[in-house]
Amino acid sequence: MDFCNQCGVLLIPDADSDQCTDCDSENGSPTISRQAEAVGTDLEQLRSTKSGTIRKRNAEKWLRNCDRPSSTEFKRSILPKPAGFEGSTYETDISNIRVTGDAQFVETVAGLLKSILDLENDETRVELNLQRTRVRDTKQYTGNYALYLSVAERGGQ
Repeated sequence: MDFCNQCGVLLIPDADSDQCTDCDSENGSPTISRQAEAVGTDLEQLRSTKSGTIRKRNAEKWLRNCDRPSSTEFKRSILPKPAGFEGSTYETDISNIRVTGDAQFVETVAGLLKSILDLENDETRVELNLQRTRVRDTKQYTGNYALYLSVAERGGQ
């Protein structure tokens, strides 16, 4: 995927320019709305069952073929939660990450995700929740952890 090197918006595939039309009105490339149409990822090409599940063998092959993104590619792929958004983000394309497991696992995966912290700025804030997990019935701690990460647009006040 190609992104504008000025603002990070997603450009059309095989763009002729490394900037979008907003950043370079004369020579910029058109952009893609990730909500409006598919962006041509390998994930979108995988067949799913009627319930939406992707078969394990296909998912495994896909995962093995995923390239490790650069820090910049990773940050540009994140879609922030709009200012004032309320409710579930599950059915939206807003980017959320949840990691659960023992301390060693959560800490190891967190190391892969730390470039998200660079998205904290005047326009966006990083939502980070790290907590010890509890057994629902007894409320006793399990010894495991949950890490939730997302990015949200700052409200305009």
